[in-house]
Amino acid sequence: MAQRAPIQLVVPYVQGGGSDQRARLVGRYLARYLEEPVEVVNRTGAIVGHTAIAQAQPDGRTIGQVSGEVGMMHWYGGLTDLTPDDYTPLAVPFVEAAAVIVKNDAPWRDLRELVDAFRTRTLRGSGGPNFGVWKFALVGLLDAMGGDVASLEWTETLSGEQGLAKVLAGEADVAPITLTDARGPLRAGAARALANLDATRHATFGDVPTVREAVGVDWSVGHWRGLVAPRGLPTAIRERYVDALRAVAADTAFQQEAQASSFTLAWRFGDDFARYMQEDDALFGRIIRLLGPRAGSASALH
Repeated sequence: MAQRAPIQLVVPYVQGGGSDQRARLVGRYLARYLEEPVEVVNRTGAIVGHTAIAQAQPDGRTIGQVSGEVGMMHWYGGLTDLTPDDYTPLAVPFVEAAAVIVKNDAPWRDLRELVDAFRTRTLRGSGGPNFGVWKFALVGLLDAMGGDVASLEWTETLSGEQGLAKVLAGEADVAPITLTDARGPLRAGAARALANLDATRHATFGDVPTVREAVGVDWSVGHWRGLVAPRGLPTAIRERYVDALRAVAADTAFQQEAQASSFTLAWRFGDDFARYMQEDDALFGRIIRLLGPRAGSASALH
Protein backbone atom coordinates (compact mmCIF):
# COMPACT_ATOMS: atom_id res chain seq x y z
CA MET A 1 0.00 0.00 0.00
CA ALA A 2 1.34 3.41 -0.96
CA GLN A 3 2.26 5.62 1.96
CA ARG A 4 -0.02 8.63 2.40
CA ALA A 5 1.38 12.13 2.15
CA PRO A 6 1.93 13.93 5.45
CA ILE A 7 -0.89 15.89 7.03
CA GLN A 8 -0.42 19.54 6.15
CA LEU A 9 -0.57 22.07 8.99
CA VAL A 10 -0.99 25.44 7.27
CA VAL A 11 0.31 28.52 9.07
CA PRO A 12 -0.77 31.92 7.63
CA TYR A 13 2.36 33.65 8.90
CA VAL A 14 6.05 33.96 8.19
CA GLN A 15 8.44 31.11 8.97
CA GLY A 16 10.31 31.67 12.22
CA GLY A 17 7.73 34.05 13.69
CA GLY A 18 5.77 33.49 16.87
CA SER A 19 2.87 31.67 15.21
CA ASP A 20 5.22 29.46 13.24
CA GLN A 21 7.20 28.50 16.35
CA ARG A 22 4.05 27.47 18.19
CA ALA A 23 2.67 25.52 15.23
CA ARG A 24 5.88 23.54 14.82
CA LEU A 25 5.90 22.65 18.51
CA VAL A 26 2.29 21.41 18.47
CA GLY A 27 2.83 19.71 15.10
CA ARG A 28 5.69 17.57 16.39
CA TYR A 29 3.63 16.24 19.28
CA LEU A 30 0.46 15.91 17.24
CA ALA A 31 2.32 13.69 14.78
CA ARG A 32 3.33 11.46 17.68
CA TYR A 33 -0.24 10.90 18.85
CA LEU A 34 -1.73 10.61 15.37
CA GLU A 35 1.09 8.20 14.49
CA GLU A 36 1.69 9.85 11.14
CA PRO A 37 3.79 12.78 9.94
CA VAL A 38 2.59 16.40 10.14
CA GLU A 39 4.21 18.93 7.81
CA VAL A 40 4.06 22.64 8.62
CA VAL A 41 3.38 24.73 5.50
CA ASN A 42 3.73 28.53 5.68
CA ARG A 43 1.19 30.38 3.54
CA THR A 44 2.29 33.88 4.48
CA GLY A 45 -0.46 36.49 4.52
CA ALA A 46 -3.41 36.39 6.89
CA ILE A 47 -6.06 36.32 4.17
CA VAL A 48 -4.12 33.96 1.88
CA GLY A 49 -3.34 31.52 4.65
CA HIS A 50 -6.71 31.56 6.39
CA THR A 51 -8.44 31.17 3.01
CA ALA A 52 -6.23 28.21 2.09
CA ILE A 53 -7.28 26.45 5.30
CA ALA A 54 -10.98 27.21 4.82
CA GLN A 55 -10.98 26.07 1.17
CA ALA A 56 -9.10 22.81 1.70
CA GLN A 57 -10.94 19.52 1.43
CA PRO A 58 -12.53 18.57 4.78
CA ASP A 59 -10.93 15.13 4.71
CA GLY A 60 -8.52 15.50 7.61
CA ARG A 61 -5.41 15.82 5.44
CA THR A 62 -5.20 19.62 5.82
CA ILE A 63 -5.55 21.48 9.09
CA GLY A 64 -4.35 24.93 10.05
CA GLN A 65 -3.29 27.14 12.88
CA VAL A 66 -5.48 30.23 12.79
CA SER A 67 -5.38 33.27 15.01
CA GLY A 68 -7.74 35.87 16.42
CA GLU A 69 -7.42 37.76 13.13
CA VAL A 70 -10.12 35.47 11.74
CA GLY A 71 -12.46 37.36 14.05
CA MET A 72 -11.26 40.76 12.79
CA MET A 73 -10.74 40.60 9.03
CA HIS A 74 -14.39 40.28 8.00
CA TRP A 75 -15.27 43.45 9.91
CA TYR A 76 -13.23 45.42 7.36
CA GLY A 77 -15.64 46.07 4.48
CA GLY A 78 -14.83 44.16 1.29
CA LEU A 79 -11.70 42.48 2.66
CA THR A 80 -12.90 38.92 3.18
CA ASP A 81 -16.04 37.00 4.09
CA LEU A 82 -14.13 34.55 6.29
CA THR A 83 -15.51 34.14 9.81
CA PRO A 84 -15.04 31.53 12.55
CA ASP A 85 -17.99 29.66 11.02
CA ASP A 86 -15.79 28.67 8.06
CA TYR A 87 -13.75 26.27 10.20
CA THR A 88 -14.09 23.17 12.34
CA PRO A 89 -12.53 24.14 15.70
CA LEU A 90 -10.21 21.46 17.10
CA ALA A 91 -8.29 23.05 19.97
CA VAL A 92 -6.64 26.29 21.01
CA PRO A 93 -3.43 25.81 23.00
CA PHE A 94 -2.07 29.35 23.11
CA VAL A 95 -3.74 32.50 24.48
CA GLU A 96 -1.35 35.36 25.17
CA ALA A 97 -1.66 39.05 25.89
CA ALA A 98 0.13 41.99 24.35
CA ALA A 99 2.70 43.94 26.33
CA VAL A 100 4.12 47.44 25.90
CA ILE A 101 7.73 46.88 24.80
CA VAL A 102 10.24 49.73 24.33
CA LYS A 103 13.97 49.97 23.73
CA ASN A 104 16.01 49.55 26.91
CA ASP A 105 17.42 53.09 26.77
CA ALA A 106 14.04 54.69 26.00
CA PRO A 107 13.42 57.78 28.18
CA TRP A 108 10.09 56.57 29.64
CA ARG A 109 10.40 54.84 32.99
CA ASP A 110 6.86 53.51 33.06
CA LEU A 111 3.63 53.28 31.09
CA ARG A 112 2.23 56.55 32.42
CA GLU A 113 5.31 58.47 31.25
CA LEU A 114 5.08 56.88 27.81
CA VAL A 115 1.44 57.82 27.25
CA ASP A 116 1.89 61.32 28.69
CA ALA A 117 4.91 61.94 26.43
CA PHE A 118 2.84 61.32 23.33
CA ARG A 119 -0.22 63.39 24.16
CA THR A 120 1.24 66.19 22.04
CA ARG A 121 3.20 64.31 19.39
CA THR A 122 3.11 61.19 17.25
CA LEU A 123 3.61 57.78 18.84
CA ARG A 124 5.31 55.37 16.45
CA GLY A 125 4.17 51.77 16.92
CA SER A 126 5.06 48.57 15.07
CA GLY A 127 4.52 44.83 15.31
CA GLY A 128 2.29 43.09 12.78
CA PRO A 129 -0.28 44.30 10.23
CA ASN A 130 -1.81 47.76 10.29
CA PHE A 131 -5.20 46.08 10.72
CA GLY A 132 -4.24 43.61 13.44
CA VAL A 133 -4.56 42.62 17.06
CA TRP A 134 -1.38 44.28 18.37
CA LYS A 135 -2.25 47.66 16.89
CA PHE A 136 -5.81 47.37 18.22
CA ALA A 137 -4.45 46.43 21.65
CA LEU A 138 -2.35 49.59 21.74
CA VAL A 139 -5.15 51.79 20.38
CA GLY A 140 -7.51 50.45 23.02
CA LEU A 141 -4.95 51.15 25.73
CA LEU A 142 -4.42 54.73 24.55
CA ASP A 143 -8.18 55.29 24.45
CA ALA A 144 -8.65 53.79 27.94
CA MET A 145 -5.97 56.15 29.28
CA GLY A 146 -7.52 59.20 27.65
CA GLY A 147 -4.88 59.50 24.95
CA ASP A 148 -5.44 60.58 21.37
CA VAL A 149 -5.60 57.43 19.24
CA ALA A 150 -5.13 59.60 16.15
CA SER A 151 -1.58 60.30 17.36
CA LEU A 152 -0.56 56.68 16.64
CA GLU A 153 1.50 56.12 13.51
CA TRP A 154 1.80 52.40 12.73
CA THR A 155 4.55 50.71 10.71
CA GLU A 156 3.24 47.33 9.61
CA THR A 157 5.37 44.19 9.54
CA LEU A 158 4.81 40.49 8.94
CA SER A 159 5.43 39.54 12.57
CA GLY A 160 5.63 41.01 16.05
CA GLU A 161 9.33 40.22 16.19
CA GLN A 162 9.94 42.33 13.08
CA GLY A 163 8.12 45.22 14.77
CA LEU A 164 10.31 44.91 17.84
CA ALA A 165 13.37 44.97 15.57
CA LYS A 166 12.18 48.36 14.31
CA VAL A 167 11.91 49.59 17.91
CA LEU A 168 15.45 48.42 18.66
CA ALA A 169 16.66 50.14 15.47
CA GLY A 170 15.06 53.42 16.52
CA GLU A 171 12.46 53.28 13.73
CA ALA A 172 9.52 52.95 16.14
CA ASP A 173 8.83 53.85 19.77
CA VAL A 174 6.85 50.84 20.97
CA ALA A 175 6.03 47.27 19.98
CA PRO A 176 2.80 46.05 21.63
CA ILE A 177 3.60 42.35 21.22
CA THR A 178 3.69 39.43 23.64
CA LEU A 179 6.35 39.12 26.31
CA THR A 180 7.05 35.67 24.90
CA ASP A 181 7.78 36.96 21.39
CA ALA A 182 10.02 39.66 22.90
CA ARG A 183 11.81 37.26 25.25
CA GLY A 184 15.16 37.33 23.43
CA PRO A 185 15.71 41.12 23.52
CA LEU A 186 14.15 41.33 27.00
CA ARG A 187 16.53 38.75 28.44
CA ALA A 188 19.48 40.28 26.60
CA GLY A 189 18.74 43.68 28.11
CA ALA A 190 18.04 45.29 24.73
CA ALA A 191 14.35 45.91 25.46
CA ARG A 192 12.11 46.72 28.43
CA ALA A 193 8.46 45.91 29.12
CA LEU A 194 6.43 48.72 30.68
CA ALA A 195 3.22 46.74 31.18
CA ASN A 196 1.50 43.46 30.36
CA LEU A 197 -1.97 43.84 28.81
CA ASP A 198 -3.42 40.95 30.76
CA ALA A 199 -5.56 40.58 33.87
CA THR A 200 -2.69 38.88 35.72
CA ARG A 201 1.10 38.97 35.59
CA HIS A 202 2.96 36.68 33.20
CA ALA A 203 4.21 33.43 34.74
CA THR A 204 7.73 33.90 33.34
CA PHE A 205 8.00 37.71 33.38
CA GLY A 206 6.51 38.26 36.80
CA ASP A 207 8.27 41.59 37.32
CA VAL A 208 6.19 43.26 34.58
CA PRO A 209 3.06 44.94 35.99
CA THR A 210 -0.39 44.65 34.48
CA VAL A 211 -1.99 47.79 33.06
CA ARG A 212 -4.23 48.03 36.11
CA GLU A 213 -1.21 47.83 38.41
CA ALA A 214 0.74 50.36 36.34
CA VAL A 215 -1.90 53.03 35.75
CA GLY A 216 -5.13 51.91 37.42
CA VAL A 217 -6.93 51.22 34.13
CA ASP A 218 -8.67 47.96 33.22
CA TRP A 219 -7.52 46.99 29.74
CA SER A 220 -6.47 43.56 28.57
CA VAL A 221 -6.32 41.94 25.14
CA GLY A 222 -5.58 38.28 24.50
CA HIS A 223 -4.35 36.87 21.20
CA TRP A 224 -5.02 33.21 20.57
CA ARG A 225 -3.57 30.70 18.14
CA GLY A 226 -5.62 27.56 17.61
CA LEU A 227 -5.88 24.49 15.41
CA VAL A 228 -8.80 24.10 13.03
CA ALA A 229 -9.88 22.10 10.01
CA PRO A 230 -12.07 23.23 7.12
CA ARG A 231 -15.80 23.41 7.81
CA GLY A 232 -17.58 20.11 7.27
CA LEU A 233 -14.93 17.82 8.76
CA PRO A 234 -16.59 14.44 9.50
CA THR A 235 -17.28 13.86 13.19
CA ALA A 236 -15.07 10.77 13.43
CA ILE A 237 -12.05 12.64 12.03
CA ARG A 238 -12.74 15.64 14.26
CA GLU A 239 -12.85 13.40 17.33
CA ARG A 240 -9.58 11.74 16.32
CA TYR A 241 -7.86 15.13 16.18
CA VAL A 242 -9.40 16.38 19.42
CA ASP A 243 -8.36 13.19 21.23
CA ALA A 244 -4.81 13.51 19.89
CA LEU A 245 -4.65 17.17 20.93
CA ARG A 246 -5.90 16.31 24.41
CA ALA A 247 -3.01 13.86 24.61
CA VAL A 248 -0.60 16.62 23.50
CA ALA A 249 -1.99 18.92 26.19
CA ALA A 250 -1.39 16.27 28.85
CA ASP A 251 2.12 15.43 27.67
CA THR A 252 4.65 16.58 30.26
CA ALA A 253 7.40 16.95 27.66
CA PHE A 254 5.20 19.25 25.58
CA GLN A 255 4.37 21.33 28.65
CA GLN A 256 8.07 21.63 29.50
CA GLU A 257 8.99 22.71 25.97
CA ALA A 258 6.22 25.29 25.94
CA GLN A 259 7.33 26.62 29.31
CA ALA A 260 10.96 26.77 28.19
CA SER A 261 9.86 29.00 25.30
CA SER A 262 7.64 31.06 27.65
CA PHE A 263 4.51 30.09 25.68
CA THR A 264 1.31 30.61 27.66
CA LEU A 265 -1.00 27.58 27.52
CA ALA A 266 -4.75 27.93 27.99
CA TRP A 267 -6.25 24.91 26.22
CA ARG A 268 -9.83 24.78 24.96
CA PHE A 269 -11.19 21.94 22.86
CA GLY A 270 -13.94 21.46 20.29
CA ASP A 271 -17.17 23.24 21.17
CA ASP A 272 -15.50 25.22 23.97
CA PHE A 273 -13.00 26.57 21.43
CA ALA A 274 -15.89 27.37 19.05
CA ARG A 275 -17.61 29.50 21.72
CA TYR A 276 -14.36 31.29 22.48
CA MET A 277 -13.86 32.14 18.80
CA GLN A 278 -17.34 33.65 18.63
CA GLU A 279 -16.78 35.73 21.78
CA ASP A 280 -13.48 37.05 20.42
CA ASP A 281 -15.12 37.85 17.08
CA ALA A 282 -17.74 39.96 18.85
CA LEU A 283 -15.10 41.77 20.94
CA PHE A 284 -13.03 42.87 17.95
CA GLY A 285 -16.16 43.75 16.02
CA ARG A 286 -17.00 46.28 18.73
CA ILE A 287 -13.46 47.71 18.72
CA ILE A 288 -13.29 48.03 14.95
CA ARG A 289 -16.72 49.66 14.70
CA LEU A 290 -15.69 52.07 17.45
CA LEU A 291 -12.51 53.05 15.59
CA GLY A 292 -14.17 53.39 12.20
CA PRO A 293 -11.67 54.74 9.62
CA ARG A 294 -9.00 54.89 12.32
CA ALA A 295 -8.81 51.09 12.24
CA GLY A 296 -6.44 51.61 9.30
CA SER A 297 -5.61 49.86 6.05
CA ALA A 298 -5.84 46.09 5.88
CA SER A 299 -3.59 45.77 2.81
CA ALA A 300 -0.86 43.81 4.58
CA LEU A 301 -3.31 41.05 5.52
CA HIS A 302 -3.37 39.84 1.92
